[in-house]
Amino acid sequence: MTLLLIIISLITFSLTANFFPKYNKLFICVSILLVISFYFYLSKNFFYIENFFPSTKPCYYHPCGNYYNFLVNSLKKHKLYIAEDDEHLLSTDPTLYKTYDISYTNYKNIPSLFDTSYYNEKIYLYFGITPVLLFYLPFNLVTNLYLTDKLLIFILSCFIFLLSLFLVNKLSKGFVTSHNIPPNIIILSIFFIGICNKVPFILVRSTIYESAITTAVFLLLLSLCLFYFYIVTEHKKKKNILIFLIALSLCLSVGARPYYVLFIPIFFLSVLWIEYKETKCIYDMIKATIIFLIPCFIYGTIVALYNYLRFDSIFEFGWTYQLNPLNQYEYVANLKDLITGLTNNIFHLPDMNERTIFSLSKTSGHSLGEDDIVGIIWTYPIVFILIFIPIFLKNFYKKSTNYFLFTLILISIIIISIIITSFIGMINRYSLEYLSIIIILSTLIFFFCLNKIDDKTTRNFLNILFILLFVYSIFINISLLFCKGNAAFYASSSGNNYIKIIKLLF
Repeated sequence: MTLLLIIISLITFSLTANFFPKYNKLFICVSILLVISFYFYLSKNFFYIENFFPSTKPCYYHPCGNYYNFLVNSLKKHKLYIAEDDEHLLSTDPTLYKTYDISYTNYKNIPSLFDTSYYNEKIYLYFGITPVLLFYLPFNLVTNLYLTDKLLIFILSCFIFLLSLFLVNKLSKGFVTSHNIPPNIIILSIFFIGICNKVPFILVRSTIYESAITTAVFLLLLSLCLFYFYIVTEHKKKKNILIFLIALSLCLSVGARPYYVLFIPIFFLSVLWIEYKETKCIYDMIKATIIFLIPCFIYGTIVALYNYLRFDSIFEFGWTYQLNPLNQYEYVANLKDLITGLTNNIFHLPDMNERTIFSLSKTSGHSLGEDDIVGIIWTYPIVFILIFIPIFLKNFYKKSTNYFLFTLILISIIIISIIITSFIGMINRYSLEYLSIIIILSTLIFFFCLNKIDDKTTRNFLNILFILLFVYSIFINISLLFCKGNAAFYASSSGNNYIKIIKLLF
């Protein structure tokens, strides 16, 4: 009941904005602050609450928490493997990793770091080096403290939220008539974007996995924002600087999530197409190509050298030598796993729970990754608005071919992300990588549809429908966030905090 009252309060707050149009910016700022405050509460008060603020020494926790700080220490010692003095922390007996149960109760008895890589009698960090180079190492060198996963993920999550809002705001101006979208819809869309994008699930489970994913998603959204500035900027020197920054952001994202390399040719071809369309000059296209490829070559060389020095191969990221019971090096991607992953990531039904009504549901059938998840159509049913993509694209093509191209990039990112992650498995945290873009695109299309309708009755119907979808979506996402099998496991380290929030909300 408390959760419903909170949702009703948010709706009342949004409807109030309709009566005070002069204060719309104030309502928007308050909404943004409420979402960020929610992020802070989740990150600060769940899953090892003592590991939020920076510490004087690296403290790892289950599962895989704060591993990047071990690499920070190693790099400061001019080593690429994890070189800690604690023999009980780093066992070099690979049989321990292949046989052990990673459940919480058994983890404490295993003298090892799970999901690292073992090669030539040394332990290496399997996860990409970008977060270390961008965040962990600079922070340590400046402050002599160790940045925690939880604090970094909170900060990156806030930026993911803000960059998403920025893209929706800027892109919607290409088709939305001034004051044609009711203020309450704008306010509710802020909560939609902030709460239904899977970021809350990342925040209650802040480990090295989530650190890598939020880093990659942040850099991808930053690339999209830079690309937006590129297509609206007319100054040639600024365009060249933006081309360089777009490529640099994309390259850095590959150092967090290797499959993001697939996004580089999409942006590269888009830049070349725009350069050709605007200048019809081969020289400008060649210049843009060189500018784009410089950061790709530089950071690509760094990553390749990093791989070679560790595993004697520029293409080996540590997957083959990963230490866990799954024997991932034996896995071969296949069509069955793709179909299984797509089906579960999109359509998998939620379970029922005696406390919170909705609960995550265990998936099955994938060769590699199975998790407690719910398909995105159940957590974000407004996704069905994407059936209007053809009309949306047609309108954007008439308005501006650059905006049309931008929409194609969003669609490409969604398709690539959901296919690649479905090959890997049904893992809850993967949803952020495509759902964050889906939410941006679906919000834009809803604004577009609402803007095209002049009939008052139809507009009121869509307004009511949006509110109903909001009530359902927020309720199910919060319920899933605190349901048994999700936050209950992670909040076990937080004393009675989890019980208190369950009693308060449900």
